[in-house]
Amino acid sequence: MSVVGTCNLSCSFCHNEGAPTSGKMNAENADRAIAAAVRAGFTRVQLTGGEPLLRQDIDDFVRVARRHVDDVGVTTNGTYLPKRLDALVDAGLARIHVSLQTEPLEEAGENGAWGIPDWLLPTVERARSGAFSLRFNLPVPADCLDRADAFLDLLTFNGVDVKVFSVLPEGQEREGAYPLERLEEIVEQANARAVAPAGKRPGEVFIRGFRPPSGLRCGTCRDAARCMEQSHSLRLGADMKFRPCLATRDWDSWFTEEDLDATVREAALLALDYRW
Repeated sequence: MSVVGTCNLSCSFCHNEGAPTSGKMNAENADRAIAAAVRAGFTRVQLTGGEPLLRQDIDDFVRVARRHVDDVGVTTNGTYLPKRLDALVDAGLARIHVSLQTEPLEEAGENGAWGIPDWLLPTVERARSGAFSLRFNLPVPADCLDRADAFLDLLTFNGVDVKVFSVLPEGQEREGAYPLERLEEIVEQANARAVAPAGKRPGEVFIRGFRPPSGLRCGTCRDAARCMEQSHSLRLGADMKFRPCLATRDWDSWFTEEDLDATVREAALLALDYRW
């Protein structure tokens, strides 16, 4: 659920949840949409943007979502966490996903290595106390594989789960443009090496996988060539459109009070790429 379209950064890998860079959701519509989603079988809500922590009232959205589900998270670039973390935890947030840029990692590291930025360390320490689960989304350009390899050891030692994904070079075809096998090897080895201080859980590393098209949506999509991630989750944009896919707008549907339950069910089936 995108609670705001704007963002304070311009990450090259950002898909903005498929929404325009404008719009602002209100808590009443969020409440109605989440209630309908729960009736359709959803058990988790992730608050996104733009940058959701630009909203000073982001904790209100967490409370709204917690009235319906226990698993409520936020996906953020992390820059506003020092200001918002206490309010989010107090509101009952269950998970935080931080989408990282490589530039602050370079600034925080030494001798060319990546490091955890100082402004993220309090969040890492708070997560280790069990207040919420923490995951970093780590984009890895092809020329940064070695740095990512060493950085993953630092993150897993600090109990941070990590989801890595490839960043394709601009202007090149996808086929053969990225050493994906090397990235898969790095992930496997990082998990094998993972250690943590006594009594603490080491973090776990995942790689964003690929699910081949098999249903109505992907099998008939005219924008398949633009697809970047084969997403299978349903988004509600800050512009109040349900988005079963990020690559095309063909399957979008408006949030309306009338027939909201039917709209959510149909959008969810399309997000799953279900074959009728």
